[in-house]
Amino acid sequence: MMICLPNGTVVHHINANYFLDITSMKPEDIENNVFSFSSTFEDPSTATYMQFLKEGLRRGLPLLQP
Repeated sequence: MMICLPNGTVVHHINANYFLDITSMKPEDIENNVFSFSSTFEDPSTATYMQFLKEGLRRGLPLLQP
């Protein structure tokens, strides 16, 4: 999965296999806190995807400033 700017610049990406692996793990087994599970969502894949999108926005917004 990738988050790209309109000009094609990739601001964030995650390998689909890694995403599937991390969402199949128990939250206590995850070493990388970048994609930690959120208590807002019961589904680990939804929580991880939300974190992925938030990180993409965090990285991409400064590149869109004039």
